[in-house]
Amino acid sequence: MEQVNINLIKAYIAQMESAVKISKVLLDHNNDSDELSGDDIICGLVYRLMTPLTEREMSESLREADEIFNKDYSSDEEEYDSIEEKYEKPEISRKIKTNNCNCDICSKVRVCLLNFKNYEPNDELAQRFKDSIAETCEIHKIYI
Repeated sequence: MEQVNINLIKAYIAQMESAVKISKVLLDHNNDSDELSGDDIICGLVYRLMTPLTEREMSESLREADEIFNKDYSSDEEEYDSIEEKYEKPEISRKIKTNNCNCDICSKVRVCLLNFKNYEPNDELAQRFKDSIAETCEIHKIYI
């Protein structure tokens, strides 16, 4: 059973790694910002939830997840603790921001955002993934 849990964790890490890559694409295609935002991350997560990985993306993401899973992070703790947090929780709600790029990925992100509310995940893990996105948006007063 332990190997099943490890594989599940690696699959989750692979999803997150792939979502961050999509977020970086969104940033690269955004002419209005040069800093990765929470909106970029949320958009990447929504895209990855609703758009299946290709075989190539899956292999690459699982390889990277394996590297992340097996890396020794003990020396990184001090460095991480010294990073200044810039985020302030908003007091009013707002709509998630996207870029205006019309490439395949950026366009697909906007379609995914439009369909997110009515999206029906096909398994329990995907449902938890969707619920965590929705809960995070609710906490931070972002609506999709």
